[in-house]
Amino acid sequence: MAKLYGVGVGPGDSELLTLKALKVIEKCEVIVAPSSMEGGRSIALDTAKQFIREDSEIIVKHFPMGGEQQEGKIYEAFQVIEQKIQEGKNVAFLTIGDPLIYSTYIYLLKYIEEKGYSTETVPGITSFCACASVAKEALVIGDEPLLIVPGNRLDAVRDEKNVVIMKVYKKEEQIVNYLEERGFNYVCVKKAGREGQRVTRNKDEILKDKEYMSIIIAHRK
Repeated sequence: MAKLYGVGVGPGDSELLTLKALKVIEKCEVIVAPSSMEGGRSIALDTAKQFIREDSEIIVKHFPMGGEQQEGKIYEAFQVIEQKIQEGKNVAFLTIGDPLIYSTYIYLLKYIEEKGYSTETVPGITSFCACASVAKEALVIGDEPLLIVPGNRLDAVRDEKNVVIMKVYKKEEQIVNYLEERGFNYVCVKKAGREGQRVTRNKDEILKDKEYMSIIIAHRK
C-alpha cells in the first residue's frame, strides 16, 4: 500500500540529511514541499532536490502562517496527497528541521491518519541543535532542563536557566529586551548551515539584520 512519509531534511544544509531520509526521498514517486509564499521557493525542496529522482513528481504548496487561510491550504494539500496515495504512489512531504516540531506536516498527518492511510515519519536534525553546533553553544549540561518556546510565548519562561526561542522574526527587539531584563546571555543564529549563515551576540546587529530563519539560544547568568 502507498504511504505518506513526513521527511525532516534538517536545517537547510543538504549534508545534514539522514541516510533514512535519502532512502525515502529516492523511492517516492511524489515529493511535496511547503513554501511560505505563493509561488515562492521551498527551502526544504532546495535542501533535498539533488537527491530527488528525475521521474518524481514535485509539488510545491503554499502554506500561509496561521488563520483560516492556513487551514484551508493544509486541507487542500491533504486532498492532493490523498489522491496520489489512492493512485498507489508513495508521497514524501518535506519539512525543514524535524517534521514534528512546529511543522505543517503535523496537521497533514492528522488528516491522513483519520482517513486510515499508512504513514511514517522520518526525523530530521532540528534547527536549534544545528544552531547550537554553529554557535559552539551547549544547550544543556548534566541534568539541566531546556525550555523551547516560540517568540510569541515569552510568558512561558519562568525560572528556567536554558531557553531556545524559535520563530523570532519581527519579534527580535521584544525578545532581546525580555532576555536582558531577566539576566540572560544570548546568541542569535541566522540561516544555520546555509549560505549567509550568521552568528551574533550583539543586540544592535540582531535588530538591524533581521532574518526569517533565525533562532535565539539563551542562558541565565
